[in-house]
Amino acid sequence: MKRSKLDWKVLLFLYALSSVLLWEWFIPIVDLTDFGHPSLFIIYLVLFFALTLLQLPWWISGTVQILYVVWAIHYMYFNKLWISIAVTGYILQDVQQNVLLLFQGNLGELSNLFRTLLLFVLVWMIAYLLRHWIEVRRSMMMFFGFTIIFVALLDTFTPYDATSSIVRIMIVGLVIVGCLTIIKLSGDEGLSLRPKRLLLLSLPVVLIVVSIGLLSRNAPVYPPAWPDPVPFLLSLSGAEDNVSDNGQARAGYDPDDTQLGGAFVQNNQLVFEASVDERQYWRIETKDTYTSKGWIQDKESDKELLDTGEDLWNNPAEGEVLHATLDFAEPLPFLATPYGTTKISSPEGLNLMHEMTTNRLYLLMGLQEKIEQYEMEFVEPTYILSDLQKTEMVNYETVPEDLNSYVQLPEELPERVKELALSITENETAVYDKVKAIEQYFKKNGFVYETQNVPVPDEEQDYVDQFLFDTKKGYCDNFSTSMAVMLRSVDIPTRWVKGFAPGEMAYKASGKSVYRVTNDEAHSWVEVYIPEIGWMPFEPTLGFTHPTEIEFDIPNESSEEEEIKKTVKPEVEKEKELPKKTKGSPAFDAFKQKYVWLFSQWWIYVSLFVLIVGASLIVYSKRSNWLPKWRIKQLRKLPNGRAKFEQQFTQLLQQLARTGLPKDTAMTLSNYAKLVDERYGGDRMAVLTNAYETGIYGNDWETQEWDKLNKVWEDLIISTTC
Repeated sequence: MKRSKLDWKVLLFLYALSSVLLWEWFIPIVDLTDFGHPSLFIIYLVLFFALTLLQLPWWISGTVQILYVVWAIHYMYFNKLWISIAVTGYILQDVQQNVLLLFQGNLGELSNLFRTLLLFVLVWMIAYLLRHWIEVRRSMMMFFGFTIIFVALLDTFTPYDATSSIVRIMIVGLVIVGCLTIIKLSGDEGLSLRPKRLLLLSLPVVLIVVSIGLLSRNAPVYPPAWPDPVPFLLSLSGAEDNVSDNGQARAGYDPDDTQLGGAFVQNNQLVFEASVDERQYWRIETKDTYTSKGWIQDKESDKELLDTGEDLWNNPAEGEVLHATLDFAEPLPFLATPYGTTKISSPEGLNLMHEMTTNRLYLLMGLQEKIEQYEMEFVEPTYILSDLQKTEMVNYETVPEDLNSYVQLPEELPERVKELALSITENETAVYDKVKAIEQYFKKNGFVYETQNVPVPDEEQDYVDQFLFDTKKGYCDNFSTSMAVMLRSVDIPTRWVKGFAPGEMAYKASGKSVYRVTNDEAHSWVEVYIPEIGWMPFEPTLGFTHPTEIEFDIPNESSEEEEIKKTVKPEVEKEKELPKKTKGSPAFDAFKQKYVWLFSQWWIYVSLFVLIVGASLIVYSKRSNWLPKWRIKQLRKLPNGRAKFEQQFTQLLQQLARTGLPKDTAMTLSNYAKLVDERYGGDRMAVLTNAYETGIYGNDWETQEWDKLNKVWEDLIISTTC
């Protein structure tokens, strides 16, 4: 027996709950990885279920979904709000290349664009299965169970906290299962289940599930009866080792920097989450002595004892006080703080040790391993361009601080490193401009950011010299150390800084945005002492941008040109990646030149597309009015007989279904004819049905009065359009 179709309101309710359940798969992915633009996938889910409710033909629904996916990829990877023909061509080329890689089994070489496309396909498949489970199977136990297992495993073996998520999954999943069970039972019993009746029947289920879910969420939790097996399992798998199987170091913060260089393995293990309004660099310590192989802290550090909840410095910076909260997944030996930190506000009543020379803060009594969260206040430093460009090298003579340790260089440093630094800075007079010249040098001279195939210098080889002249590839340690050494070569005090990059913005299960800082975000940069300004951070590493706020209070052509280059360069690079267009004919080129304005007005094409799609939807929605009249004209051309009459009868059944009177498979044609005649009056459907049954079951087609049947059929099918 064919199942009765569910009401659209019931389907809307079940689709919405299913989307919430599917979103629980995305939340930990967003939380644990650098997954971007999750909202675009949610919009796709809404679009899929909306098209399903509209019951559009597969070719219309498929076209709309494909157009959305193409637009989403344009937006994610090319930052374009509108679909471009050139970029679409590049996307198709990328898909073609990756399909070949897919069949060859080279999964590691698939592009991010193609992976995103595969993810859209996966979301479509899951959404289609959800629709099948709701409308046909009317059971969601399989998907519900897999969702619980997936989230539970992530909660056990990863830093993801599923405390709230598992409660939501249980509530939503049990409500879906309860509603579908009621629908299935009513269908088996042949009962009619309207939305209001379903709501009343489901209300006790909803109330019980929600009440128990909230109670369990807020009830006290008893300690486990058995020891946690996860550490034992991780130790067996070697997941806690600091070194990978092939001997490469793992990414992460390491206080030992005596030997730099060598490749490292990516490690996206979460270190801490930062709740802060804007991205910040998380500073941990500085080092002053370069050894030709790495960095050490040679000068003994003065220490001072501070307290949490009190101002850290005697003269805190002036400006808007901002707040940051750090939640740690693994302990660090020192505190990570943003620039301009004035106070560790929470937890209060603890002692802090400040090592002034190394700029390190840490909690006494080893509490850094026990404190999982601390809050701080800070004032972002702001620099004025005119003040920066006033300072020259002669101003260092009046600086009262002892900066000798910050211009230290090893005696064996190759002379060509100093010569390179002089050639880069000789045309600049201001200290700031000299620093910027060296910072920009790496961006214009063929240097490459690379974490693999990065050599360790030989015993008689200098780390900086090797990077500047031999390899020109490396990661943050290579770039920052080289910048610091070159600045010291021209007598500009510089110190090497370690900490973490800002991390990736993500959304917690509660919807709150945080910056997720993983071991991969461990980073190094430089700080330069500028007279009358103080220590100022700079970022030489390719692909990184330090959030230093500079107020451009004077016209500066070089700065403006640099900003233009930064803005234009990504677009230029994207254009270079696009496939080259073939040269058109002279006639086409002349036409294009003549009507160049028309070609550049993208809004015209968008408007036309919207009008065409809108008109198509209107025409399709009104098909029950115009389609019968068109079919009458078409069938009038056919000769009378069995073939024509069978088409007429089939078209009539389809039209009746479009007008809201479909024939149930359990209903006989005679009973259905009575139902139709009751709605439209007369006995026209009975006449047509009697003729159809006589021909089909009695095999009597010769005695039919074709002209009369044609007139009755046309009269009845026209009546359905009124």
